[in-house]
Amino acid sequence: MELPWSTISSQEHRAGSFRQYEAVTEALKTALSHCGLGRDTVAEELSRLTGDKISVNHINNWCADSKNGWRLPLEYAAALSVITQDMGIIAAALKGTGMTVLDKEGKDYYELGKITAESRVKNRKRNQIYGRLGI
Repeated sequence: MELPWSTISSQEHRAGSFRQYEAVTEALKTALSHCGLGRDTVAEELSRLTGDKISVNHINNWCADSKNGWRLPLEYAAALSVITQDMGIIAAALKGTGMTVLDKEGKDYYELGKITAESRVKNRKRNQIYGRLGI
């Protein structure tokens, strides 16, 4: 059985609202310019990590405003984020979704916050029990 269109949560968004081509391209350019590596080095490492032959020309085409048909394949985003140490490419792709990507430090803060919230709930329950017991 197939769900009706009205029950799909994506229907809340207007058509084209997740076009992120420009944002991803800009994030890729920023990551490359700030990482301190040449595009040839990035291409070599991207090839090594993905097992695909990626040339400097690929990277140049993904960054070129005039090469609108050349889009960065999603399967390369993780490797590029690791190589450049910049999560901006993935963040740009997720923009507007309400989802986010955390680096190691962000993950630690998230886990700490989760533990703190769970601790507060447990403390509240414990205090309620103490109150019922008159302790």
